Amino acid sequence: MRRLPLVLALAASWSAAGSAQDSFSVLGGTQFTAGTYGGERTVSTASVSVGAMASVGRWRWWVTAPFVFQDAATVRTIGAGMLPVGGDTHTQPTGSSGGMMGGAGPAGMNDGGSSMTGHAGAGDPLLRVDATVWGSATAIGSVALYGAVKAPLASAASGFGTGQWDQAAGASFTRRLNRVSILADAAYWHIGRAPGDPYRNIATGALSVARALGRAGQHVYGSLHATTPFVEGSQGLVQLAAGWSRRDASRRVLSVTAGVGLTPTAPAVTLGAGWQWGLR
Repeated sequence: MRRLPLVLALAASWSAAGSAQDSFSVLGGTQFTAGTYGGERTVSTASVSVGAMASVGRWRWWVTAPFVFQDAATVRTIGAGMLPVGGDTHTQPTGSSGGMMGGAGPAGMNDGGSSMTGHAGAGDPLLRVDATVWGSATAIGSVALYGAVKAPLASAASGFGTGQWDQAAGASFTRRLNRVSILADAAYWHIGRAPGDPYRNIATGALSVARALGRAGQHVYGSLHATTPFVEGSQGLVQLAAGWSRRDASRRVLSVTAGVGLTPTAPAVTLGAGWQWGLR
């Protein structure tokens, strides 16, 4: 998932005890992924994301915007992550949303299309709003409901988006048990699509466990992320990740993450880093 290190950095930040209820932070992340996503060609994607997060009482708003480099057109970005559109299970014709399949047959998809090789550009920004309905940022446990939207600002022809809006509704649960923190998250994504596009709405789920180290502010964590199939007849995405984070007294957070895909539609390898800098 393109936003995996950034999401884990936020999770590590939220798991830290004593967080201020009202705050404003800038944040970002870098990520590299490689995989076939169910196709025949390995697709490499590098991205840099920047954004901001504000917390006021029980409300939290955060927005991120990516810049992406990718060497093939067989993967597009949706609000829930990377959408595989190449390979034998994704050869159906598409509608008018910019040509999800690159306007070519299966061979064109698996080759990525000569006009789509080695290019860079802005991706779609993502806005998310959370409301804590039980507990608080400083409690040992909390439950939050959230909504998210991905705006179609990236050109669909560039391969970095679908040219459609995506919306999500979800819930998250956090629990702290001495030096261990647990974060569970589930969401349903409505994926914007034109008539004839083969992909469908998906459900996502994630479970992260963080453990505080002996040094103040440092955690190690692991995460399991899964989705229902993006396209009928294909497998859902399942990905396992692990990493380390450090949060100092000034609310500056740094994290590094490595992940592996457990299904063909997931990126085979994910490497990334995330950061957050509290301004107030």
